[in-house]
Amino acid sequence: MAFDLDGTLLDSSGHVTARVAAALHAAHAAGVILALATGRPPFMLGNVIDAVGPAITHGVMANGAIVCTFPDGVSLRTVDFDIDLAVDTIRQLRLVDPLLGFALATDVGFAAEPGFADRMPVQGRIPHSPDVITASAGARVVVKLMVFHHTLGAHELMDLLSQHVGPDLEVYHMGAEAAEIGPAGIDKASGLQWLCDHLGIDAAEVMVFGDNTNDHTMLEWAGHGVAMGNAPARTRAIADHVAPANDADGVAVFIEDLLLNRVTSE
Repeated sequence: MAFDLDGTLLDSSGHVTARVAAALHAAHAAGVILALATGRPPFMLGNVIDAVGPAITHGVMANGAIVCTFPDGVSLRTVDFDIDLAVDTIRQLRLVDPLLGFALATDVGFAAEPGFADRMPVQGRIPHSPDVITASAGARVVVKLMVFHHTLGAHELMDLLSQHVGPDLEVYHMGAEAAEIGPAGIDKASGLQWLCDHLGIDAAEVMVFGDNTNDHTMLEWAGHGVAMGNAPARTRAIADHVAPANDADGVAVFIEDLLLNRVTSE
């Protein structure tokens, strides 16, 4: 099983509820391999890993650009791109709209411009810089280029960005009110495919849970796609199943039903 975070595994306050955590532990005890599949990079998980403990063993992070193990966060695969491409993209976008802000995760560290934490709430201290290009001096590669806007919502932002990025890049919903720009062809489905190949698991055996546009490819790829009840209609339409909303412990309800049916059928 693989789970998106914001709007799926997490409630509206950004936490894993006790019921959801208990359901994950029960699935893990039953022999199910559990993974996260999120737009966030590993260092933006806050206390999520602490809440789920050893139940989650792998992560497809940064919309597929990073595949890692948990709880240690050791990278199994990272898809990065050249810093010059990121810098050129940021400079071009600043000419498009001065209300755009940026965050960069590179091989020399992480920096975000003021306002990032308001649009992409994360637990823990986020280092801020007036200019992420200056803050990333000396970097060679970018793991993640994040974009936010001081007034636009995420989907309006994605529409704006999609008109101005080059053919080698794609725009993804990162979660909350932020977007990500990354290499074309890298998404949650491609990351999960790599992880499943690594673990010897067929896509037909995989169940994924999601609630938004950056979950569409994995919902279509997996043998069993589950949309949350709070997901928009177009997301629910491509899923095989619909769980209750995240604020109704939808992931837990769905897993509990699966485990109960498994026990009663044995």
